[in-house]
Amino acid sequence: MQRTAHRRLSIAGGVALLALAVSATPALAGEVLTRGADLWRTATGFSYTSFRTEPIPAGFFCDGSRPFAGTITLRGKPLATRPAGALGGIDTIVRRLDDAALDAQGTASTRVQLMALSLASIAPIETNCGLYDVTAALAGEQPTTTMRIAQTSDGGGTYVAPLELNVKLTFLPVGGGERRELVHRISLGPGSASVWSFAHPAVARQGTVAVDTDGDGVPDALVPAASNFRAGVAPASTGGTLTTCQSCHCNQNSTDPNQSAAGCTYLHCVMVQVQGPCPRTGH
Repeated sequence: MQRTAHRRLSIAGGVALLALAVSATPALAGEVLTRGADLWRTATGFSYTSFRTEPIPAGFFCDGSRPFAGTITLRGKPLATRPAGALGGIDTIVRRLDDAALDAQGTASTRVQLMALSLASIAPIETNCGLYDVTAALAGEQPTTTMRIAQTSDGGGTYVAPLELNVKLTFLPVGGGERRELVHRISLGPGSASVWSFAHPAVARQGTVAVDTDGDGVPDALVPAASNFRAGVAPASTGGTLTTCQSCHCNQNSTDPNQSAAGCTYLHCVMVQVQGPCPRTGH
């Protein structure tokens, strides 16, 4: 029999804000950022979920199992798509639900919602009931939150978008046996490098792509059409180069995007491209 536990964790993660710089370039008032999907790759070796403050209860893994208060280190597991491999190594998709028109101050907002998530443990976790591989996917209907966008140059700017997720962790015994599932609510807060740039023309994909949104390995929803908003890529400047870095998202109550990872019960880092050196992420 499958055992399911429902928990609420206050955790780290999310899509967040760099300092909103005041631009000397006038905002492009009336420019519309079209709704679409933001595609992310998780940075291997940085992301984890910790149960040190709220252990998995005794008896979850088997009769007599001890509470689990350890940490599960996670990597991205490419999302299942149709056609196969259409999104490469993408493991996380955030959907922007509305077109967003920039006002005279260069600001706009849109609703956002997690569309797909596919993570897996780097190594099995050890319990007194044996070893378990762990996967993470979305569980059911996802909440919506608000992304606030700021244009800081002709080419793009920064944004802040706290997220709420319903996440399902699946524990699979190594060597076979009964799976266990744990569903919890995750609050994602500020991150270290939330940048965007205009994509003119809109970033295109060849044909339509369906993606697995519930972790069963079967593509079940179409990825939204191309957009002129490119999340995770800073505006290019004349003669400048972009550096590939990790944008790490931690405590939902933190106002410091460089907060030490030691304070996180969950840390999710994704790959971004920024101007100049990588921002300090505190771990």
